[in-house]
Amino acid sequence: MKESAATFSWSNGRGEIPELEPGSCHLWELQPSHAYAEFLGPGERERYHAVTNEEVKISFATSQGGLRTICAIYQNCHPSQIHLQRAEHGKPFLPGGPHFNLSHTAGRIFAASSAQPLGLDVEWANRRVQAGALAAKYFSPTEAARIRALDEAAARAVFLRYWVAKEATVKLSGDGIYHGLRDALVELGEGGISHGEYRGRRVCLREFSPGEGLLAALASWEPVEVKGFFRI
Repeated sequence: MKESAATFSWSNGRGEIPELEPGSCHLWELQPSHAYAEFLGPGERERYHAVTNEEVKISFATSQGGLRTICAIYQNCHPSQIHLQRAEHGKPFLPGGPHFNLSHTAGRIFAASSAQPLGLDVEWANRRVQAGALAAKYFSPTEAARIRALDEAAARAVFLRYWVAKEATVKLSGDGIYHGLRDALVELGEGGISHGEYRGRRVCLREFSPGEGLLAALASWEPVEVKGFFRI
């Protein structure tokens, strides 16, 4: 589903949000704001006040407080009533759902929510990377060979497509980059529909652009369809 951002109809997430049905997904963009700090837990609030870098501080408040705001919309409660827990490798989750995943890049913060597990990654399409060297280190031999066969500009573009798909996959698994990136195998497809495998398990991948100059991938164990785009 590799579409331009202009095809997305972003809605105000403060209004009525449709129910998350099986096989559906909602995408969210969180607008940076210190107001989200109100919903941080005690330990998080101490961390927030200790941060001196303004950009880091507002990003932390928005991502953690904003995540609770999104979950509260589905749970029909106040964000302060949302008590997130963390899995073995640190992936946050909410007992009783919904499932969610968060991604931020250079001041833009996005989240995906679904009735089933999922992973989301967003990157800038113009990000400067050493495509060949990184592919040789982290990609499969087949994937790395494809990168080596391309000129510099094409190699960077294909590398970033692989990268967002792989990172979304390991975020889906809950293992994270350091524990699972090399095990995330990707077969890039056309029209935004790609395929993956993670430690012997099939992964469904959708590529899209949530905004001008951005690349994103959504990973799930079973196919999901995006049913709404919301900003809060």
